[in-house]
Amino acid sequence: MYFNFLGGSALLHLLAAHPKVVAVFGIVASVSLLATPLGPQNYFGTGRYVRALEQTLKTHEVVGDAAVAQAAAETRRLATESGPDIEAAIRRVLEDCGRGCADLTPAIVMNDEGLRRAALSLSVLNRAALAQDPGDRRRIAQQMSRR
Repeated sequence: MYFNFLGGSALLHLLAAHPKVVAVFGIVASVSLLATPLGPQNYFGTGRYVRALEQTLKTHEVVGDAAVAQAAAETRRLATESGPDIEAAIRRVLEDCGRGCADLTPAIVMNDEGLRRAALSLSVLNRAALAQDPGDRRRIAQQMSRR
């Protein structure tokens, strides 16, 4: 039997707790940064690693607090949309999360207020990351590698 110690809901909450990481890298890259050959499990240091990534992003002022506040406002706006729009956003988040969220379904997320809020937040942050210029991502990676 496979026990996913940092499975879907915990992974969504971990990513939502570190918005600057997701705003820079997007969901797919953020999950892959946390992934091990056996999947994104809670090996010692996973949470510490994502906190270190976010601290590095803060240090280099890659994503400011204003961008995070704007994403939070957009998340609140998205939460007022119709049910099908919210469900579509949640489906995209779960698809982007991949194996790390395999134990979640859109119905589970829609019926859990905390998960729904985390998924909507990740949806907004992921759109911001995808809208970035690829040159910006290379610059960010170079800055972080010099650390």
